[in-house]
Amino acid sequence: MTYAACGILGESLTQFIITTLATGVAYTAIFLTLFIKLGQAVAPVLEHWVWVFLFAFGLTIITIKLIRQRKVSAVTDNNYTFSVDSLTATIPVSAEPDRQLKGMPSIKHVSKKVALSEKIPPFIFYSPVAIRWFLLGLKYRSLLLPTVSNPLVEAGGLWGESKSRLMDIIGKDQRNWIAPYTTVVIEKDKNDEEILQSIRDAMKNISFTYPVVVKPDIGWQGYGVRAVSDDEEMKNYLVSFPRDNILILQELLPWEGEAGIFYSRLPGEEQGRIISLTLRYYPHVVGDGSSTVRDLINLDERTRFKLRFYKGKDSLHSGLSEEQLNYAPAADEVYRLAFIGSIRVGGLYRNGSEYITEALQKRFNAIGKSMPEFYFGRFDIKFKTLETLMEGEEFRIFEVNGAGAEAIHVWDASTPLLEMYRELFRYQSLMFEISDRNRTRGFEPMRAGEFFRFTRKYNSLISSYPASE
Repeated sequence: MTYAACGILGESLTQFIITTLATGVAYTAIFLTLFIKLGQAVAPVLEHWVWVFLFAFGLTIITIKLIRQRKVSAVTDNNYTFSVDSLTATIPVSAEPDRQLKGMPSIKHVSKKVALSEKIPPFIFYSPVAIRWFLLGLKYRSLLLPTVSNPLVEAGGLWGESKSRLMDIIGKDQRNWIAPYTTVVIEKDKNDEEILQSIRDAMKNISFTYPVVVKPDIGWQGYGVRAVSDDEEMKNYLVSFPRDNILILQELLPWEGEAGIFYSRLPGEEQGRIISLTLRYYPHVVGDGSSTVRDLINLDERTRFKLRFYKGKDSLHSGLSEEQLNYAPAADEVYRLAFIGSIRVGGLYRNGSEYITEALQKRFNAIGKSMPEFYFGRFDIKFKTLETLMEGEEFRIFEVNGAGAEAIHVWDASTPLLEMYRELFRYQSLMFEISDRNRTRGFEPMRAGEFFRFTRKYNSLISSYPASE
């Protein structure tokens, strides 16, 4: 999991633990004190009526929540209807919504609201998970035990793992499920033309032609990921790419279906299993024939929440040009707002556990078992259609992530906050159990000093990448 560490904000492990523990303790103390004082003041006055009051209060809150949820996600026969501040906006959608994102289930009846969990600052949101990590660390006598969840992967894949090396270790008999890729070291002592020529040579060796996907070998949440169409765009990308680091060149797959499949296997077990499947819809708006992209973004609660990314006001995302923002898509035209589908830039995640089949389980068990000492991580894939994916066919893996990859189905906007924490805790417990078994087998967790240096180097690297699209 991604929680008990410095993470993407560049903070040290010590600072992160102190901040999250202090936040959790402070919030717990404040709210507990308030409720105790309230109870002491109210209970003697209301006596037995206090229970009636609490029941009525709880029922009122639930009723208000259900009414608001119904207003937000109300769906007419041919339109999405949702609240926009004090107004109501209706955006026409296609009569055949499955055509909007080819191969993906329709999102006509999927809530596009911004969940409460997305609005909470990460340091606050992950405080309970960080505290629980600390408690599990005490139980298992090692805060860094999860660094052996996948013993042959850097830090177990909590972060900073080589994406190409994870794909490299997939067994030869399973490599046909990987999207074709190659790697190039961007050497600091070469000039721009020499670097570009080495990229051309690498592409030629595996019969690649533009467009291709370029991304850092060590990445996070789509940072530095772009689709590049020609030499000029490649040059622009390389200007900001850190030297003496590995660049991945990967085939740009034609399929729009995208999913995250979380795989787990206990050491010593013969059979692994898919424990989470999440469908990922890239951020987009649907044209009405007259409104501009800018207008459509502002009408949609979800895209409006991530407006700074589309306007290029985040240094790690390039955003849309003025020309693109002023473009008016045709009626029912799907206009893509970002190349990456990360929730960071407004991607919509949908719990797809209902689509896990025996055939799919069998396929990913074979892939996972072909990877030496790989027990806990996520495969990010593109697929042609949901039907063929359920048959375990016509998909390609474009990235493998280690233990730091969340089972992202928890970010389905319809998942209640408490359920999110239950799921995160469950996966956290499983990660520690796997790691404990690996320690028993002789694998030693990273030491604190080594982990600190590793994390500091990783944070520095992430912040130096070119902006994603």
